[in-house]
Amino acid sequence: MMSGYISDCLGENFSCIQPKPILPQKFNWDVFMATLIPTEGCNFQCSYCHKNHPAASMTRDTLDRIEEYITAQAPRYKQVILAWFGGEPTLCKDTVLEVSNIVQNLQKQYGFHYAANMTTNGYLLNDKLFRQFYQAGITSYQITIDGWNHDKTRPHVSGKGTLQTIINNLASLSKLPPAEYSFHITLRHNILADDEDYSWYDYLYRLFGHDKRFAVLVRAVGDWGGEGVHSLSILHQDTKDVLVAKHVAYLDKIGMSCHNHRNGALAQVCYASYPHSMVFRANGKIGKCTVALDHPQNQLGWVDPEKGIVIDPEVNCRWSFSDLKPECRSCRNVLRCMNMQCKKSEIIDGKTVCLYRKSECV
Repeated sequence: MMSGYISDCLGENFSCIQPKPILPQKFNWDVFMATLIPTEGCNFQCSYCHKNHPAASMTRDTLDRIEEYITAQAPRYKQVILAWFGGEPTLCKDTVLEVSNIVQNLQKQYGFHYAANMTTNGYLLNDKLFRQFYQAGITSYQITIDGWNHDKTRPHVSGKGTLQTIINNLASLSKLPPAEYSFHITLRHNILADDEDYSWYDYLYRLFGHDKRFAVLVRAVGDWGGEGVHSLSILHQDTKDVLVAKHVAYLDKIGMSCHNHRNGALAQVCYASYPHSMVFRANGKIGKCTVALDHPQNQLGWVDPEKGIVIDPEVNCRWSFSDLKPECRSCRNVLRCMNMQCKKSEIIDGKTVCLYRKSECV
C-alpha cells in the first residue's frame, strides 16, 4: 500500500508492518534525514563512477513538492539533517540555498537541531560559494582528492586536470578564521591495489595538518557498477583491509587527522538505515541508498505532481530494521552499528559486512 505525505506513512503507524527485531531499534526515530540530488549531471568524468550523468535537474514542480514535504515533516522531529549529493550539487547552488533557507526558517520557528552536509568534488567550491553555503548551515563536506593519480581518475568532462583547482579552493578555505568558521572537511582518498606512495599524505599535512577542520578518510575503490572500474586495479576483500590499514597507520605516524577512526555510539550506522531517511532524486524518484540508485529494491517511492510524496512503507521497513545476530549481541562494538552498517549489502547483495570482524558473512 502506498501513502501520500499527508499520512503517517513514515511515523509510528508503520510499526504495525515491521518485522520484530531482537532489540527495539528506535534510537534514530527522532531524526529526519533528507538527501537531495538536485541534479545527476556532473562536471567530472571519474573512471570508477557507477552512475550515468543525465544533465537534467529537478523540475520546479518536483522541487515544490519536496519543499512542501520537508515543511510538513521537519517540525515533527528533534533533529533535521539535509545531505546534498549528486551528480554534482554545486551545479545547482540556487536550489541548495533555497531549500536550506526554508529549513533554517523552520528551525527558528520550531527549535529542532539542524545540520547539513554536502558531498562535492570541490571544483566549484571557492571561497565565495563556501561562505554562501556556510550561512545556509552547510558546515560539513566530503571531497575526494585521489592523490597523485587524481587528474587521471577524476578529470573534468573537458578532459583537463582538476586537482590544482580543488587544492587552491581548499587552501583558501583553510585561511578562514576558525573562530568565525567552524566547519569540517573530509578529504576522501580512494585507493587502488598499487597505491602505496604515502608522500601524498606528507603533501596534505603540509597544507592542512595544522588545521583540525580537515581530516582524511581512506577508502578502497570498489566495483560499484559502471564500465570504467573494470580497467582499474581494484583491491579484493582479502587485501583491501590490509592496505587501508597501512595508509591509516602512516597518517597516524605523521599526525594527520584521520576519519577512519570514527568511534562512538551509532558511528557505523548507515544513513539509509534511518527510518525517516530518504533520497530525493532529480528525476522525481525516491530511494534509500545513494549507491544502488536504480536497483528495484531501492525504490522507496516517487514525487507525484498531485499527491505529493508517495512512499511505500514496506520498502522502508526492509531498509530500516535489522535483527541482531547472536554474535552481534555479544560484540563490544554492537552499539556502533546495530548490525546496520550497510543495508545495501544485505538487501541487494545478499550478504552483510562486519567492519569489526573484518570479514563478510554470507
